[in-house]
Amino acid sequence: MKINSIKVFGERHSGTNAIGYFASKNFNLKYQHFDFLGWKHRLAPKKDEWSKFDVQSCLFVFCMRNPYSWIQAMHKEPYYDHYPKIKDLSLENFVKFSIEDYENCISMWNQKNDSYFRMSEEVPNSIILNVEDFHSDQNKFHAKIADLLNIKDLPINKMNDYVNGRGLHENKDITSSLAVPKFDKRLIEIINGSLSREIMKKCNYKLLI
Repeated sequence: MKINSIKVFGERHSGTNAIGYFASKNFNLKYQHFDFLGWKHRLAPKKDEWSKFDVQSCLFVFCMRNPYSWIQAMHKEPYYDHYPKIKDLSLENFVKFSIEDYENCISMWNQKNDSYFRMSEEVPNSIILNVEDFHSDQNKFHAKIADLLNIKDLPINKMNDYVNGRGLHENKDITSSLAVPKFDKRLIEIINGSLSREIMKKCNYKLLI
């Protein structure tokens, strides 16, 4: 069956807007929203849920981001309206703070990314993409989609601007935002205490020491 739509999953601040926008801009694919397997930042649905949908004609893209730079971005804007004072927490207290149904944001990063790897192996058409790789080489991602769609010699329409979580364009230094921060030793130990080594390896990220 021909692929005619795209569904993007990934945690907040993992490039889901930019990557989805890029794919829709370059290929004739319908962008699937909430009515197709729900919120893009959710845990990936299990087979007994996604099997009720037309997944044969959909390309699933699962977005990942280095947990250290992701934590910094989440601390700045957690998109968490249940507790507005969360933005007042220090970075260390934010890392230890229970968010949604998770012990802390690191546990959330582990479990959501683990679910994305699981679903990517179950559905017919999927791409796992690190936002850092997309930022450094859009051509590679473009070629992957073109190959799945069996399209040859399609010119790339690169995305040179930033698309934020509210769908707006703004000037931003993405390179510095995606760079691994220089955290102090205590904070690194707290983060690493919850961080899954298995998921880090799958994502091809290195543990800070």
